[in-house]
Amino acid sequence: MPSVSQIIKMRNRHRSRTQNKRALRSGWGCATILSLSIVVVILGVTFLSISLSQDLPSLETLPLLLEPPNGLLLQPTRFYDRSGEHIIYTLQNSAAPQRRFVPIEQNQSTQSDEILPASLITATIAASDPTFWNSPGFSVQGIRQQKHNTLAQRLTADLLLWKETPGIRFALRERLLAAQITHQFGREKIIEWYLNSAYYGNLAYGAEAASWVYFDKPVSDLNLAEAAVLAAVAEAPALNPLDTPAVAIERQKIVIEAMLGQGLITEEEADQAYDTKITFQKPADIEENIAQTYFDLVWDQLTTLIPGERLRRGGFEIITTLDYDLQIQTACTVQAHLASLSNGMIETQTLNEQTCKPALLIPTLTLDKNSLPDHLGTNVLVLNPSTGQILAMVGKSTTKSASTYQISHSPGTLLTPFIYLTAFTRGFGPASLVWDIPFESSDIPPEALTPNGIFQGPIRLRLALANDYLTPALQIANQIGIGNILQISHQLGLNSLEITSQNYSSSSGCPSCQLFLDGGQVKLMEMVQAYGVFPNQGVLVGQAFEESNAAELPALQPISILKIRDLNGEIQIPSPNVENRPVISPLLAYLMSDTLSDEAARWPSLGHPNPLEIGRPAGAKMGQSIDRNDAWTVGFTPELVVGVWMGNENPDSPSEGAVPQKAAAALWHAIIQYATQDFPATGWQMPPGITQMDVCNPSGMLPTSQCPSIVNEIFLSGQEPTQPDTLYQSYQINRETGRLATVFTPPELIEERTYLNIPPEAAAWAQSAGLEAPPETFDVIDTPVVLTYTQITSPQMFADLKGNVTIRGIAAGDNFESYRLQIGQGINPSGWIVIQEDKTEPIENGILGTWDTTGFDGLYALQLVILRSNQRVETATIQVTIDNSPPEIAAIYPKDGQNFTEENNTYITLSGQISDNLGIDFVEFYINDQLIFSQTQAPFAISWRASPGDYTLRVKAVDLAGNLSEMEASFVVEP
Repeated sequence: MPSVSQIIKMRNRHRSRTQNKRALRSGWGCATILSLSIVVVILGVTFLSISLSQDLPSLETLPLLLEPPNGLLLQPTRFYDRSGEHIIYTLQNSAAPQRRFVPIEQNQSTQSDEILPASLITATIAASDPTFWNSPGFSVQGIRQQKHNTLAQRLTADLLLWKETPGIRFALRERLLAAQITHQFGREKIIEWYLNSAYYGNLAYGAEAASWVYFDKPVSDLNLAEAAVLAAVAEAPALNPLDTPAVAIERQKIVIEAMLGQGLITEEEADQAYDTKITFQKPADIEENIAQTYFDLVWDQLTTLIPGERLRRGGFEIITTLDYDLQIQTACTVQAHLASLSNGMIETQTLNEQTCKPALLIPTLTLDKNSLPDHLGTNVLVLNPSTGQILAMVGKSTTKSASTYQISHSPGTLLTPFIYLTAFTRGFGPASLVWDIPFESSDIPPEALTPNGIFQGPIRLRLALANDYLTPALQIANQIGIGNILQISHQLGLNSLEITSQNYSSSSGCPSCQLFLDGGQVKLMEMVQAYGVFPNQGVLVGQAFEESNAAELPALQPISILKIRDLNGEIQIPSPNVENRPVISPLLAYLMSDTLSDEAARWPSLGHPNPLEIGRPAGAKMGQSIDRNDAWTVGFTPELVVGVWMGNENPDSPSEGAVPQKAAAALWHAIIQYATQDFPATGWQMPPGITQMDVCNPSGMLPTSQCPSIVNEIFLSGQEPTQPDTLYQSYQINRETGRLATVFTPPELIEERTYLNIPPEAAAWAQSAGLEAPPETFDVIDTPVVLTYTQITSPQMFADLKGNVTIRGIAAGDNFESYRLQIGQGINPSGWIVIQEDKTEPIENGILGTWDTTGFDGLYALQLVILRSNQRVETATIQVTIDNSPPEIAAIYPKDGQNFTEENNTYITLSGQISDNLGIDFVEFYINDQLIFSQTQAPFAISWRASPGDYTLRVKAVDLAGNLSEMEASFVVEP
């Protein structure tokens, strides 16, 4: 092939060979003059526009990027760990040697004998810019279509204007700069720069790299046929010899035809090129990446700041958040754990302590390997919750549709903390009483509700959460509403958690079951980020990479990028601003952290010791999907959050088998122990607004003499219990009849027994558990004969009374002398108090007297005593209960002044914390004076569908004696 200067002369001779061609050239010259005239007009308008030429990049940027020896694009983009010392990935095809600049002619500055072959220059010009040697560097065509019709325009668009948004202004600036660089640097330099920076697919930038990738030879050794291939690939990098070899050959022929048609080669050279057999190099082995899943996340976040094409060109150093040692140790521990599981036994690994230290910390577990899925895999993520930075991420997936970090899995019972957190915002707390009893559901199989078939009955919420008892969570979720749970979950970062069914308010029995069935598809990264809010005092830390509408805050992602700089050390683009977003109060975060870190609370189900105990305070939660195909453990210390998912890593190939929770917990145990080894073993400092007090277990109310055990619990200030425990109560029983004793029961037959007060919905559980319910009927043995003229007709036997009580009856008959009224406390009063002094006037079916019960509460005997003149004494006694204390309404929800924003299927949980010393008759909820619902037993709550407007909630509570308490709150639902 001739030299570049010879190419230019040959082209001029070729133009003058025939008259027809001269005529064509003359016509082309006229067209050129006309085009130039149009260009002059366009440039005139352009230069009149200040905005068009404002802040144009410097033309000297191109030599800085491309010229050896220090051109920035002569180095590929590299990704480093957080220290900047370890390269975790390089954007370069391993088949290409170090990037080299190859000139078009020999000169003293290159220090190389190689030059770009003339065949590649002519092929590239023929394929990409036929008017290259005579054009001003730009074309007026294709402005609206954003076409880059010349090589100078391509250099400008790719290397100078890559930060700008495509559009008309971009197209005009591109052409302006293309004209300037052509005038200043000349066409030879333009083609030289282009061939040393063009993209040829498969991370091959520059013709030298492409020649090695596709032909395994330097670019200077290319023949015409091979040069035509590269020229074609530069036009469509995706249609390259490795990915589409047949198409690459077809497009090569088109380039050769173009060269022949433009007079750049002879027919003999064209025929020789057609006949040349080309052997393509096999694809190079993919460079091993110690953190491929993590790199995928970095790349996705980074390309929202810098176009991927510009990053691949090179010249950047990306400092990531990755902790290199922790990543290496986590990856090897995952491999060791999976290898042990495949053998059916997790035992102390025979490993070099210096190469895989955490693997030695995996607890010993015995498993049946035949029960595991065929494609068992695991993903692990380590996050610093206070900075939002990812320190390690390990994952492997055989799916080609998405990176491992993007794949969602069913979280199952790992969601229960967010159910209880929502309940905390509505007055519940760790001490709240919940019931683990059989739950009627056609959606969730019984073995998922209680794996061992044993229900616990009444327990504190703390134990229900720590031991993963599912039925209490379902019951509370039904009570507070799925919509509210989703709202709280999304605030904490679980943005992918959605319910596919919109029937949130279903009355089919278990609307909350949807959370664990068709709602659970959550990414590990989101789950770890959400759990990180608890140790970080309610603050979600991350970066927003996507815009959102004004009504919604943008989603925050964990941080993977610390710094973006060029090879000169200059910061090129600042990473997004780190946002610290308070999503829940520090008080609620502390309630959850304290509950999840309670080691003793987990012992009923996990035993002691167990994998969640790591020798320092740690909040942790194991979880499993309903179908047992996914097992999770996510836990945290004040410094770190570690999340582990384990299950079938190939969703395209389902397999039989269940993943035991303890397998994920064992891996979590090893990694978090290693990751936190250099931190002090500290817990969480109790914030102001939290109080501690002794309560009765499991009711969470004030201890009584009947309370079986007393525990210390934490409460939000103002939500401490004020009523004595009513779950366990003592009753005086006739031991012969088993009925409630009355004032008529002989004292020698009365004994006191303590019973668990069981609500109707728990009656079946209590019976199956062998618990005896308190008797509901009173003893009728030895009831005295009713005397005709000695009777109390009102109030009735066993009545509940309050205030001033009018006593009616009969005090008359023969030999009547006087009567009195007296009371005695308890079933067998040890003393009597006269409430009506002796009266000598007989009464028949009239008022015997009044009793001011103020100051009295409890069980009393009311007695009428008649003295007759024959010294005979007659009595009539009834048993009543005095209740002068109205129900206590500690709080209602919504709170006064609260605002809500309407969303699709927005439901607000109307609830109240209501108690009474003796018993509630009913509770009513009114919205704007309209009765919404009435209930007789706790919990007092209902999910109410909201629409925009101003509302007043009024809660009315009435006890068995008729005492009334009310509380109101105004709230707003905004559209």
